[in-house]
Amino acid sequence: MWTQENRGRYDRRGQRYPSDLTDAEWALIEPLIPPAKRGGNKRTVDLRAVV
Repeated sequence: MWTQENRGRYDRRGQRYPSDLTDAEWALIEPLIPPAKRGGNKRTVDLRAVV
């Protein structure tokens, strides 16, 4: 239900796309992403944008 409390929690106006992750959502997902492999190139893609 859309209460005043929930409206602030799910406000997406400051983001580029409605599907962009908030900092709190990213904090839950980031530990699950494996690190880049050793010896390879550094990642050139922002994984947060991909997710």
